[in-house]
Amino acid sequence: EIRLRNNNLTGVRAFDYLELLELKILDLAENKLSGYVIPGATLLLRSLVHIDISDNEFIGHADMSFSSATLYANFSHNKFTSVSFKSFNAAYETMQVVDLSNNAIDQDASDVLRNLPSKIERLNLNNNFISGAFPSPFPSFENMRHFTMANNKINGPLPDFPRSTPRVRTLDLSNQTQIDSGGLTGTISADFSNLDDLLVLNLASNSLTSIPSDLGGLDKLNVFDISSNALNQLIPSELVNLADTLDILDLSANDLNGKIPSQFANFIERNTSVHLGEN
Repeated sequence: EIRLRNNNLTGVRAFDYLELLELKILDLAENKLSGYVIPGATLLLRSLVHIDISDNEFIGHADMSFSSATLYANFSHNKFTSVSFKSFNAAYETMQVVDLSNNAIDQDASDVLRNLPSKIERLNLNNNFISGAFPSPFPSFENMRHFTMANNKINGPLPDFPRSTPRVRTLDLSNQTQIDSGGLTGTISADFSNLDDLLVLNLASNSLTSIPSDLGGLDKLNVFDISSNALNQLIPSELVNLADTLDILDLSANDLNGKIPSQFANFIERNTSVHLGEN
């Protein structure tokens, strides 16, 4: 193991001499390392299970090529501008966690998501400059539990997540409305009610126009935020079925009309934080 987190390390050639065949954990997070990560450098670490180079100043392209032993890669909080995965990469069938949040990735969403590891469980791409529409059809990730791409510039319709990520627990696609992006558009499919394990659904700050009453069937949901969209409908009374589990319900800053369903009193009785302002 090499654990050198938070040691004020500097330099631009951190990976030049790393050919440690038995190394399993490499933690260089929270330093001041900079420069490029040489493409393919991590492939030389054949026993590497866990790599964390977050909170540094690496730049350029993030090559997600690893050995079949690698399960976890955290490249967040750097200055990477692009990323690629490869289907013929040894880790394609094994990688479980990838964190590329808080970088400067400026690519089309279809390019970023192409050849993601087939058994990935957690993907974090928050706070980048990823743009364009999601690929259609959206690839299938049966093991995906947490899929977060908040604060980017993605537009177009929502993918068929019930088909492609049926076991997802956290789905955060909030804040896609930037200067040159209107964000996600269209409606939320009624099939979203089939996401039986869903705990967090955050679609705030997009341009979605309606939500189906079927979402009242998400009986594990803790957070539902669809504030600052373009909802123009009555509030579905079926949402009150979420009162037993929901901690936060945010429908604010839309164009909802009609009366607040009387059943919403159940949320107050259960101390759910409900936001309905600016409608």
